[in-house]
Amino acid sequence: MILLEFYRDDLPKTLFPLNTNLWLIERGLQIILNYIYQEIKSKESSDSGDFQQQERVFASKHNHHLRRTHKLDFVSEIFIYDIVYRHRSKFRKDFDKARCNFGYRFEEGTPISSSLSYKQYRLKILEKTSEYKFSLSFDISSYFNSIYHHDLSSWFRDIAIQDSDTDIFGKFLRQINGGRSIDCLTQGLYPTKMIGSHFLKFIDNFPGIKSPCLLRFMDDFVLFSNNLNELQKDFILIQKLLGRKGLSVNPSKTKFNFHQNHSVTGFLENQIDVVRLGLLRKRSSAFQSLYSDPMEEEDENSDDSQFLTTEETNYLLNLLDSPNFNEDDADLVLTYLRDEAENLLEHLSAILWRFPYLSKNVFLFVRFVEDKQSLLKTLLDFVNKNDVISDYSLFWIANIVETYLMGKQGVDKLISELIEHPDASKISKAKILEIPDHRYGLREYREEILRSGASDWLSWSSAVGSRTENRDLRNYVLKYFAKGSRINALIAEIISQE
Repeated sequence: MILLEFYRDDLPKTLFPLNTNLWLIERGLQIILNYIYQEIKSKESSDSGDFQQQERVFASKHNHHLRRTHKLDFVSEIFIYDIVYRHRSKFRKDFDKARCNFGYRFEEGTPISSSLSYKQYRLKILEKTSEYKFSLSFDISSYFNSIYHHDLSSWFRDIAIQDSDTDIFGKFLRQINGGRSIDCLTQGLYPTKMIGSHFLKFIDNFPGIKSPCLLRFMDDFVLFSNNLNELQKDFILIQKLLGRKGLSVNPSKTKFNFHQNHSVTGFLENQIDVVRLGLLRKRSSAFQSLYSDPMEEEDENSDDSQFLTTEETNYLLNLLDSPNFNEDDADLVLTYLRDEAENLLEHLSAILWRFPYLSKNVFLFVRFVEDKQSLLKTLLDFVNKNDVISDYSLFWIANIVETYLMGKQGVDKLISELIEHPDASKISKAKILEIPDHRYGLREYREEILRSGASDWLSWSSAVGSRTENRDLRNYVLKYFAKGSRINALIAEIISQE
């Protein structure tokens, strides 16, 4: 695997995948890397470049909670993939079976599947449950938003190939966050997950922890012991170690567990009705579905469409009308009721409104809707009738527009609503503006933005979206755009090669 493949394969799994970055990186990778390592990394030049301060975005989580992070521009995004890729051999697997962390590293030149690794983590927990009387599970509160950038720089210094890599890594963390010392590690990217996971190895490797087994996936910890007092002492010790890094344990997710008969399997299965359990098992195993990886988006190529019995189909259809219909129910419905896609159209608005976290699932589901004109009407009604919509939902509706609805009657109205909606961010608007189509007012939107000389996501996506316009007219407008910033100039250089 090479750098470009690493980036290209991970992009669809990220929180806000934009084709603007992909298109620029695929066609201008060497130009971008030269800018990073000859201008930004340079110490000699007083005119050395900088990483731009990045756009704040808010991805939806369960129960209308938000995940705060950055959407990186193409320079910053390929930088973090490149520097981690070059240091991939430093992210090593544990050799101590009593201290294991799972997920986020390379094996044989390829990044391992985090969903598969998470399944292995859960299975290992079940295995250790049969060996020990007690366990303690906990995680770190707002982990990625709480890491101090100087601590990350110090950690990276220990693995960096050369000192200049440490310097530019620290510069990246500082500048993308406008100089703020915390909340600097971008979420949702495989390389930053690698960093977040391996940063915590100072806990795994601390010799003072006495419990005979510690398992960890990212910031989720489970300690095992036959001595409850030992667990309590270790828990206090780990909190002190984390506190030195400004990190805290999440009290609401901390649980001491007693393993009666050294098994939890029977308890878990008794809590789920038989039909639901069968559906969960069809997703590979009940436990994999119950404990889905919280750090990874659903793999859009996974095949969960195994044959449903009549009983299972009726069960899922009945869920839709249940007053207790919840996020997990909606996830199951979108996963399995592909043959009922037309009948689900009337429920899509309710799912997007009540469970914005599932907006990407809706995007993956609608490919099974044959009547795309009715789909467009459903989405237009949803956007028109709701003054408050999650920006995450607006972003994935824009993806639906680009993938399935271009050319449909009325799509111009939906495009206009998505761009003008009061809750639309620069990122969800950028998803529309990057569509390489001159119809539906897109040319006029883009030209106005490009002539402003701004340097932000609206202008970058507009520039990339204009790539299919008449070459002479496009390059004339890009001359004005290029004067806005060094980033603008790089984009204009790459596009003008076409």
